[in-house]
Amino acid sequence: MTLGFVGTGHITVAMVEGLCSAPLLDERIVVSPRNATNAAMLAKRFANVAVAADNQSVVDASDIVFLAVRPPVASKIVGGLRFRPEQTVISLVALHPREEMRALTQPAAVLVRAVPLPSAARRLGPIAYFPRNDDVEALLARIGTPVAAPDEAAFHRLWSLTGLISPFAALIEEWQGWAEAGGVGHEAAEQYVRAFIHCLAVMAQNLPPAELARRAATPGGINEQALRILREAGGLAPFRQALDSVFARMNTPKPR
Repeated sequence: MTLGFVGTGHITVAMVEGLCSAPLLDERIVVSPRNATNAAMLAKRFANVAVAADNQSVVDASDIVFLAVRPPVASKIVGGLRFRPEQTVISLVALHPREEMRALTQPAAVLVRAVPLPSAARRLGPIAYFPRNDDVEALLARIGTPVAAPDEAAFHRLWSLTGLISPFAALIEEWQGWAEAGGVGHEAAEQYVRAFIHCLAVMAQNLPPAELARRAATPGGINEQALRILREAGGLAPFRQALDSVFARMNTPKPR
């Protein structure tokens, strides 16, 4: 089986790195030459990766085609490609609904939307996809945790959550900066905060969020105090506001 990537940006790089570091990889991978630096780097690092002459050559050589182009140019690029009936196409393109992408990729039999994260390079993280497809799920499971959405609106909600990566990183930076402002050295503050975030992530994998919060919030303790202050100040509301804004953008029809 041959996997093809139309578009060679950072998500393609992460996915190829994850696939090529997974055990027992026997697929051939073909990438487009649009980002020549990324394409050449992948071909140099991994023996099973080849750089195609152009996007159509990627499609011609592949059984499964990943579409990883930028939303503003997706219709033009994908609409100019010729697909085969037996192909599976996985669209990683934001803001372009499934039916629109199906029209652009006909007569390909299968069209699935998916949203891998940069952590796919380490074979970590959720990968929302729609609609459910056993073969696609098995492939995505090699680079993360696939989560099938029941419909496209639910898929957009899961995709919207990925918009919290930068806000979360900024929040971590704020914690670290607060510690440093109080006299903790940069190295010690960074080491502590990173280890703290890691332990919270591990704990969250084993407990529902409400239960984790309940266990930590000992009556009269510092967690109860901090959570109360944040809630009273509406400190959690901006996260929902940000998600509502991203979700609205996901579902706003694009001008033709």
